[in-house]
Amino acid sequence: MERRIPAFASSIRWQSANVVSQVLLQLFFIMVLARLISKADFGVMSIALVVVGFVEIFAQIGIGPSLVQRKDLQPRHIRAALQFSLGLGVAFFALMYGTAPQIGVLFNSDALVEVLRWIAFSFILSSIALVPRSLLVRHMDFKRLFAAAMIAMVIGNLGIGLGLAYAGYGVWAYVAALLSQNALLGLCFWWMRPPGTEGLWGRWQWTDLREMLAYGGRSTIFNWFNYAATKADTVLVGEFAQANPSTGGGWTATGLYDRSAHLMSLPITILGKLGDSVLFSGMSALQTEWQALQRVVSRGIALIAWLVIPGSLALAWFATEVAVLLLGAEYADAGPIVRILFIGVAFRSLIKLADAVVRATDQLIPAIAIKIAYLTGLILAISSVLRTGGGLEGVAWAVTVCTALQFLVFYAWLGSALRWKRLAAFRATGAGWIGALLAVPGYVAIDWLMPDWQVDGVDRWNLILKVLMIAAWTACVWVAIALRSPAVVDGGDLELRATWTAYLPKWLGKHIAK
Repeated sequence: MERRIPAFASSIRWQSANVVSQVLLQLFFIMVLARLISKADFGVMSIALVVVGFVEIFAQIGIGPSLVQRKDLQPRHIRAALQFSLGLGVAFFALMYGTAPQIGVLFNSDALVEVLRWIAFSFILSSIALVPRSLLVRHMDFKRLFAAAMIAMVIGNLGIGLGLAYAGYGVWAYVAALLSQNALLGLCFWWMRPPGTEGLWGRWQWTDLREMLAYGGRSTIFNWFNYAATKADTVLVGEFAQANPSTGGGWTATGLYDRSAHLMSLPITILGKLGDSVLFSGMSALQTEWQALQRVVSRGIALIAWLVIPGSLALAWFATEVAVLLLGAEYADAGPIVRILFIGVAFRSLIKLADAVVRATDQLIPAIAIKIAYLTGLILAISSVLRTGGGLEGVAWAVTVCTALQFLVFYAWLGSALRWKRLAAFRATGAGWIGALLAVPGYVAIDWLMPDWQVDGVDRWNLILKVLMIAAWTACVWVAIALRSPAVVDGGDLELRATWTAYLPKWLGKHIAK
């Protein structure tokens, strides 16, 4: 199957709109849901989603990434992928349904058993959507991916999910939102009929599948350790909280930590999805062209650092305000946890880009070794913190420190993997650190001018005004860096520069264009 030349500018525009819209809608969904269901409901659902997420990685065995990454994709490969993934979906649904009681015993919860059995249907729904979605990503058709995501989220999350939550269905509103969203995505992807979905029910041979499973197996192992590294803290907190309800806090403490981690994950979700789609697909097409690949990765690192480092500083500085505004006054005690986790946002976001690089160039074995070392250190650190009474803040510090160490190791290795000069990967993040330094005086001034606020009285608007001032100052820092070094935004692409400077005042656009 002929592969299109990656159109990064157009693809990034559509996928950026897609991801940002999804995150904003998801944020609105969570903001409203947090006011309609309890922390305990969030705690049950968080563990259920983690368990299903772990299993789902094996339920696909890297078939999706194989369809995107493979250079010589043929119709026989697509037929094999579809029929095999459908079989896996049914098998893993049965596996999860049967093992749910044992998982419920581990977390001492009957409610978790029923939730897991219903969410298990997502294995079948995901297997149905896998092939058409992967082909849309391969062809970088992010305009149609955007349309499908909006339809599924608006109807599934905002319509069905919030409607049931308002009616008092608690955790089952969350379950219904997840399943309906996945079902709608599958329907939309098949209705769009991307190239390669014709004649999918013909015969295929085991060798056709084996060729993809070689890469898919490595990708699956990498994804499993990567996912485990991002969810180990929630699982360990949940297990400890349920085993020690008097000191651990039970499902309520799990829900509190999960919502704190969820706030931290929002910016990472945006950049992770961009990396897993636009950059992964584009870099897969360039995987043997080292100079072009180096340029793409360097531009990606600079752009992410420019956005995320000043942004994560703002979120950490004003963590309690953000938590209260988004989740409600009852989550004010999440502020210290969120602050610590937000410190690691920049590191985790940059690691997401490195993940896309190693998957696109099939350098998964050394990356897996790094992930194993990180996961091992993280589990040991969190377990020690919980045993010694360090609480949720101690867990957050363990996650942040381990994440920073993983970033240092990953980027030291990434430079040699891309045949860069020494420390070139770290130097590409320079604009972000400069932006953070520029942001500090503004944050100090805002904190001094508006130090006090109330969450349950008439000063709620004061809180909103403070958050808007923080956002406005952070945006000013971004603009200042972009005006001084426009290559951070466009990578030196003059055509792309002409596009984004067209939205600025004419005198300023002409100055930048020079």
